[in-house]
Amino acid sequence: MEDIADLFKDEGYVLVERLMEDSWGELYRARYVPHDREVLLRRLPPAVSGSPPVWDLVCAEVGAWARLKHPGILQVLDWDISGSEAFLATEMPPGLSLGALMEAGGPADPEAVFSNLLASVEAARQWGVLHLGLGLHNIWVDDDAAVRVGEFGLWYAGRDFTELTDRDDVFLAPEQLEGERASAATDVYALALLFVALRSGLESARAAKDGQLPGMPEEQRAVIARCLDPQPLLRYRSAGELAEVLGLAGADREYTGYRDCPFCRLKEELELEGKPGRDIGRRPRSPGKRAAYAWLIIAGLAAAALLLWWLALR
Repeated sequence: MEDIADLFKDEGYVLVERLMEDSWGELYRARYVPHDREVLLRRLPPAVSGSPPVWDLVCAEVGAWARLKHPGILQVLDWDISGSEAFLATEMPPGLSLGALMEAGGPADPEAVFSNLLASVEAARQWGVLHLGLGLHNIWVDDDAAVRVGEFGLWYAGRDFTELTDRDDVFLAPEQLEGERASAATDVYALALLFVALRSGLESARAAKDGQLPGMPEEQRAVIARCLDPQPLLRYRSAGELAEVLGLAGADREYTGYRDCPFCRLKEELELEGKPGRDIGRRPRSPGKRAAYAWLIIAGLAAAALLLWWLALR
């Protein structure tokens, strides 16, 4: 640890504790010295910093994630390449990663954790940000079952650069393993496996991929089986729809929080224009503009009257 504690010193970070490692590099508890702030810092693998196309993909997805503002989504603070090392820093979430929590015996209230997880994933989806890599190391849970989700969209880089993808990841959907198009239904697949893992453990989630769902109520079994259908079009369409089917209140509500997004502001304006009683594409004139037009008409009539009076006197 002493050899790499100052690896990102030039960027202001000191690595304090190594938390875990996966195909996307190493995750550290770190400190941002200028603000004396604890952060969660991922040291990305050499394949990211060493390949401009990979880095461009990562930057695009992290940029979209950074605009999300939701209590269940980790706030992005910084990402860059320092020397030859790429990193990604977010706020340090309270509690434990889901993987560490499962090793410690699992959450006290799995249903509350899953409901909050659905709410976070659905909030991102409503603004067009899919996760596509949900797993044990990017979901954090605190003592109150509150959830923080991070690392949205990194799978897009892993799809084209397979060395970044863990092919043995239990939560990957069939279309991801086959290199096909991913969608919100891809996240539904992973969410179903996380539901099983929260209830019965990781081995039960592995068994669920083969259609084995023992000890689960019949209604829930039918829902989870549909989520795990090999054909994405036959699954539920989104985390919000899954929440509604499972009767988890609040996870399917409309979400409107987004940071600095011109497209999103345009979308809101178009929705406003399209409300009932409004003529789409035509904005109503303001009272000030109506008054200006009225004065122009009055002035024109007065000028015409003056001209007629002048002609009459001649």
